[in-house]
Amino acid sequence: MVRNIIIAVLAVASVVLAYQYQQLGKTSDQQSQLLIETRDKAEKELQSLRDKLAAEERARQVVEKDAKAVSAKLAEEQTARDAAEQSAKATSERLAQVQNALANAEQAARDSREALDQSKEALDRAQRDRDEALDTLAKERSHAAGQPNKPAG
Repeated sequence: MVRNIIIAVLAVASVVLAYQYQQLGKTSDQQSQLLIETRDKAEKELQSLRDKLAAEERARQVVEKDAKAVSAKLAEEQTARDAAEQSAKATSERLAQVQNALANAEQAARDSREALDQSKEALDRAQRDRDEALDTLAKERSHAAGQPNKPAG
């Protein structure tokens, strides 16, 4: 009798653990999706920054050609070039930040996938344990039904 109660409690605990692992899996899936969306957004921002950087490089080259052609405007062009270089530096720093964020997001996605795989394995183990406990309980019940009642203890 006590054994049956223990088996029933273990079966219930297995079901509860399986449900918790399932919820953890759902949460991991949601986090993975969010990370994928973040990575995609970061890639778009990265491409936009690359385009801006290329445009700034072309603008800088034009400014240099104008400086050689018109020496009277050298001071104005030098100021514009300094501003463009500062902007390129800021863009490069932002690009590095976005690349770091992308690398972090990719690592987090890998970590989430690993956690999801581990959760699925734990869920499978819990379900196997539950099935074994239910089989054992059924066998004991059928065995108990086939034999006359014995005093407990």
